[in-house]
Amino acid sequence: MPNAVKIVTALAVATALSTVPIATSDAAVVPTIGSCSGGDFRWTAVDGAIGMSPRQLTFTSVGRLWDCLGVPGITGGTFTGVHVAVSDCMHPADGPLTVDILWSDGETSKLWGPWPVGMMQPTIGPMEVVGGLGQGGRVRVVAEYEMMTPDMVMGCMGLGVTTGPGRLSASMW
Repeated sequence: MPNAVKIVTALAVATALSTVPIATSDAAVVPTIGSCSGGDFRWTAVDGAIGMSPRQLTFTSVGRLWDCLGVPGITGGTFTGVHVAVSDCMHPADGPLTVDILWSDGETSKLWGPWPVGMMQPTIGPMEVVGGLGQGGRVRVVAEYEMMTPDMVMGCMGLGVTTGPGRLSASMW
């Protein structure tokens, strides 16, 4: 599932990704340029559903970021993501994620990176800033996909799961 997923950047990226300031050994060693302490997203499988058998799916995600600090003029943003991943109910998504972000000041950023979503949450990973504001930098995204909800469980036992929500945060260094 990106962004099942998602900027993701949620995605989405992330979507996306893909943003919350997180204190980690990486953050302690490398100074943080900026961070967003809140965000949410919705992922959607556009060419099928996550079921019990593995298959390649394309997921899109849409979301928003808020409480952003560190870059003058940026307080939040919106993003879209595309996650192409092999997916099944026990292994929600594993594949590359691309996230396009539109910041509150009109600037844009494009994130890309591998994005393996598993059953254990949150999904944490670095994404590269491959275009726009921050190009050449990295973003640490923490995304939490809603798993094991009644809708997800029933979808996996039935026709499959096609969409779901999540929350995220990120910091750039």
